[in-house]
Amino acid sequence: MESFRHIGPGPYGDRSTVIFKGGRFEGPKLRGEILPGGGDWEIVRDHGDQQTAHLDTRYNLLTHDGATIYLQTTGTRTGKKEVLSKLGDDTSIGPGEYRMRLNMKMETGDERYSWINQGVFIASSGRSGDQVIYDAYQVL
Repeated sequence: MESFRHIGPGPYGDRSTVIFKGGRFEGPKLRGEILPGGGDWEIVRDHGDQQTAHLDTRYNLLTHDGATIYLQTTGTRTGKKEVLSKLGDDTSIGPGEYRMRLNMKMETGDERYSWINQGVFIASSGRSGDQVIYDAYQVL
């Protein structure tokens, strides 16, 4: 995470923006780097002792062979408020203590990866300190 900006409570919930510093990705069909400058525009809502963050991320991937892929995710992170409030600091919190599920939309103009333009993708995700980790899948 590069920067966190708390915007505050508004008509839809408690809004924040997180700008990403970059990272990497690797799987059976894709690998490369996550380019800096993307971000998450999230809205958090409390309901009793539970909390739901509505996630909306957008960023660019650069494959190992030079293709640029746009990635947008939408989804939710849900769990107990006391657990979610510690996610950035407490690396002992495991993925079984909360749920983070995402719909992924990817697109590219690079013909080598044109298959992603027609694909349907989902992810199960989690945090470990300041890292976000996706297990991403193509639905066939």
